[in-house]
Amino acid sequence: MTGHLYGHQCHSLTPAYLNALGGRAAACRRYCQVRLELDVGAHAGLAYWQGQQHWVEVTVREAYTAEYNTIRPQLVANTGGGVSLRTLLNVATAMAGAADFKTGRNSRLAIATLVERTGLGERTIQRARETLKLLRVATEVLRGRLRRRGERFGSHRFQDKGRGWASVWALHPRKPVDKTRIVVAGSIEMAPHPRRGQFCIPSSRREVVNTKRSVDKRAASRRKESKADVEKTEAIRKGLLLASKWLSNPRTPVWARRHTPRGWAPALAEPAMHGWTAADLNDTIDAWGKATRMAPDPKHPIAYIRWLMKQQDLAFAPHVLAQIAADQERTERERQSAAFKAERARYATSAPEDSPGRQAARFAARRATDMARQRKANTSARENAAQPVWITHLQDGGEQ
Repeated sequence: MTGHLYGHQCHSLTPAYLNALGGRAAACRRYCQVRLELDVGAHAGLAYWQGQQHWVEVTVREAYTAEYNTIRPQLVANTGGGVSLRTLLNVATAMAGAADFKTGRNSRLAIATLVERTGLGERTIQRARETLKLLRVATEVLRGRLRRRGERFGSHRFQDKGRGWASVWALHPRKPVDKTRIVVAGSIEMAPHPRRGQFCIPSSRREVVNTKRSVDKRAASRRKESKADVEKTEAIRKGLLLASKWLSNPRTPVWARRHTPRGWAPALAEPAMHGWTAADLNDTIDAWGKATRMAPDPKHPIAYIRWLMKQQDLAFAPHVLAQIAADQERTERERQSAAFKAERARYATSAPEDSPGRQAARFAARRATDMARQRKANTSARENAAQPVWITHLQDGGEQ
């Protein structure tokens, strides 16, 4: 906390004692304040946040979704484990509640305090804070340490029995990756200089030769983009939209999240132009896995998806084929129902039961039944008449 707990006690000190302590500011820190101040420029290069809720729900969540799979090997190497999104948001909410409302800086919470507020373990809190640091959404401006002898005595004068200083964190928007420095064999190599020298800035020939107006004041180009450029831009836009929906789908494989939606956009541009959806991509991947009896885990996900899309008929997405099959089935059911209704209508318009035609048909059926019964009786009589002769023949053969 910012602390003058009992007013400026340093005002009662003599000038000689103030000089011995190193000035009024040093005396004020020793006798009036119980907060460890940061050095000048400690927050240099760190932007202000856009509010506590925006930082937790937008900045941290998007950074975790986009980069967690990338930083996880380093996180496991540093802390021995990973952290879930729910746990990370829980810790981030507690840290954001202790930061400055306008800037997001000066979040000073000890690990024991975070354990009490979140209900999580100490190691989980450490992994969560390391994850925020690796995602570049939080910076540990001052690392916590034990208080020195003079600091402990100064704290005891104000009934502060703490024996250490908590780490000071600054919560900010995600910082871009610095690609201007390359580490080779432990040393940092700076970005290369321009080809014509570090301080050689060639002037614009158009500005010098063609016009006296500044290049910045020149009107924008009125050249129309070609039809191919417009179509390519539209395809990339649709591919970016499809990639965003695909990566946010719970069915999407984990290996697909190694790349951002912008990285997936060129590979998914053509399927997106043909109306493919996130469910279509997942169904295609599942169908390939069932056909090959292999769980897809490609080393290069974008190249794998490009190859898989070349094997498909993009004009007929899985949901289109399913709709065609459903339409065919519905048409067949309607055809069968119409045929049944027509048969019923034909019977409904047939002749009555006592008509001459139906009486003749019943007489012919009875006559055919009687003739079949008579033939069966004659056959049985002939078989019975031949049986005693066969038995007598057997007896004569036995006596001989």
